Formats: sequence, structure tokens, C-alpha cells
Amino acid sequence: MIGGTAPENATAEIRRLAPSHLLIVDAAEMGEDPGSVRLIDPEEVGGASFSTHSLPMSVLAGYLRGELGCRVTLLGIEPKSLAFGGAVSPEVEAAIGETVAALEEALRV
Repeated sequence: MIGGTAPENATAEIRRLAPSHLLIVDAAEMGEDPGSVRLIDPEEVGGASFSTHSLPMSVLAGYLRGELGCRVTLLGIEPKSLAFGGAVSPEVEAAIGETVAALEEALRV
């Protein structure tokens, strides 16, 4: 599911699915090279900026943990630019493809 600039709007759908675990993947300014991927502790989001959202990711993650009792993990991908309406850079496209492949492999049953 895609949350866009207001991922809090997806909470009803997330609640309907009643997950035990939730992985939120988002652009995060972490001071690393574009396309860098890192797991970010929701309690320590201050070290990364998810600035295009109206609600801080730490607040959203805390809400989902509290309401659903699920484990929430944030996966940040360093953007080349956070300019509104900007195209995804080749570095980020490659990171997305590699991340999707790794997740598919890890979740293969």
C-alpha cells in the first residue's frame, strides 16, 4: 500500500489487515549517499528526516504500535532530492529494486 505524503491516511487499511509486523519504507535524509538503505529505530527518528509528511514517522509508528500491538520497523532510503514532484534518481531506483528483491527472498516460504 502507498501512503504518499500522508501515510496516516492508510491506518484504516492497516487496521483491517491486523498485521503482527509492519514495515514502512520511505525516503529518509540520513546524511548518506543517495540510494543508501538503513533500518531506523522508530524511537530514534530524530537522526533521519522524513520531512515530506504532515505527521512525523515516530508519531505514526507509536500510534500503530499502541493501537494494533504490531511491531513497526522503518526502512529508510536516502533520496538524492526531496523536491516535490521530482523524479526518482537512478541511485534510488536501484536501491528500491535491490530492496524489493532482498525482501522477496527473505519472505519466500
